[in-house]
Parts: sequence; C-alpha cells; structure tokens
Amino acid sequence: MNIRKLVLPAAIAAALAMLAAPAAFAQQDPQADAKKAEEAKKAEDAKKAEAQKKAKADKKQSGDRGVEPEEEGDK
Repeated sequence: MNIRKLVLPAAIAAALAMLAAPAAFAQQDPQADAKKAEEAKKAEDAKKAEAQKKAKADKKQSGDRGVEPEEEGDK
C-alpha cells in the first residue's frame, strides 16, 4: 500500500510534465521568427544590390550606350 501512495503521485507528475513540456518549447522566443525574416530580407536585398552592381559593370564594360544596332533591311 505504501508503494501505491508513492507511485501514483509520481505518475501524475510525470504525465503533467509531458503535457507541459511542448507548451514551454512553443513559447521559447516569439520574436525569433521576426528576426529570421528580417535577416532573410536583408540577405535578399544584398543579393539584389550585388546583381545590380554586376549588371552595371557588365554594361559599362561592354560599351553598351543604349543605342540599338541598325537592321540590315534599313540600309
């Protein structure tokens, strides 16, 4: 009878701990998602800026002045 008095409260405590554990992890850091999204946006903006710089450099290097070549039929 003594063992039942010890095991029952321990089993109840273990069951409650199993129920409470996921809730504790779910509320770990609610701002973490916002921080990750902000970092991802900054990285995307940096990639776009780098692509624009490369496009400008390629355009400058190729000597493209925005003038389209004449077609053969116009001569």
